[in-house]
Amino acid sequence: MRLFGKEKAQNRMKSKNNEKVQNNEKLNNNEKLNNNEKLNNNEKLNNKEKLNNNENAQGNVKIQGKESQRGDILVNKWHSVYTFHLLFEDTVKMPELSVFLEALRTRFGEILPMSDTPHMPESASDMMGFGLMDHPVCFKDKKQEYPSQLLLFGADAFERGIWNEMICSQFWTCQDKEHFLPRCRYAMMASNMMAAGLPRMEEYGILAEYADMLLEVFPDCIGIYWPHSQCLTPREYYQQPHWNNPQYHFLDGGLNVRFFNIQGTDEMLFDTLGFTAIGLPDLQVHCKNLEPNDVVHFLRNLGAYLYECGDVIEDGNTVEGIHHEKWVCRREDSMVGPGRMVLDVNPGEYAGGNR
Repeated sequence: MRLFGKEKAQNRMKSKNNEKVQNNEKLNNNEKLNNNEKLNNNEKLNNKEKLNNNENAQGNVKIQGKESQRGDILVNKWHSVYTFHLLFEDTVKMPELSVFLEALRTRFGEILPMSDTPHMPESASDMMGFGLMDHPVCFKDKKQEYPSQLLLFGADAFERGIWNEMICSQFWTCQDKEHFLPRCRYAMMASNMMAAGLPRMEEYGILAEYADMLLEVFPDCIGIYWPHSQCLTPREYYQQPHWNNPQYHFLDGGLNVRFFNIQGTDEMLFDTLGFTAIGLPDLQVHCKNLEPNDVVHFLRNLGAYLYECGDVIEDGNTVEGIHHEKWVCRREDSMVGPGRMVLDVNPGEYAGGNR
């Protein structure tokens, strides 16, 4: 991702090979987006992702007040503990504890159960935790290292009421929402703990692999809901690689690129959910006369860049646009809820509104 203009962030990114973002999921000189460029096999939206689909309840949206909705608190600020929910159609069948622990050791190395008598959680109020000895966190104030932790809570009925119309309209990875959503009847919550001191990609890479492991030991799990990004990933979607760099696997659930047509205009709004919760700015593009899939691709690439490099784009910096223009970035309040500060990318001659 090339930056121009007031490049105060430039020196911090020289170590990133002169600001080039490598791999097919990052923008580099050989992989710049242009008007004729289509989403490649690793980036394309499944089944055309129905970006201009009449089924989309949010196909038209008025830009107005951002009333607080249930669950917004999981999206509009950073969280030291990150959670996701395994979804089931029928009552949950627990694996044997020995099978579960062996799966953990295979993926994470030495583990330390947080109970003297570890057992699979038997109810929604029950929990099992374990320390990852190969992924310690150093607490400077205590001058001591502690293992980061992973938790698993018992099964309970899933309350689909947390999914309002707007949230459901942005489940782009779920091709058959009409039939899939009613099947989500039970859930188990999983999370990390004491992991906020890890490097970002290590912390959330562990969660991504934990989700993979849980799908393996719970073969009846039909999907995962990520409340910090309001993203729903059916089992089959999450198990497929969507990034050429496997270190970005967390973004399959942790990053949700949303799309809205602005009612009464020919303008569109694209933004992301999920980054604010992990300490990065969410992204926003208010535009017209651009191909929606190209904007989605642009935001996914820019999101991958921030995920790896951090919050390095400052107000007034520019990034390379879809047609190789210089698009100016500034922090602004989000145009659509949940209310949060976003990094708004102004697409120049394609900008919506009175810019």
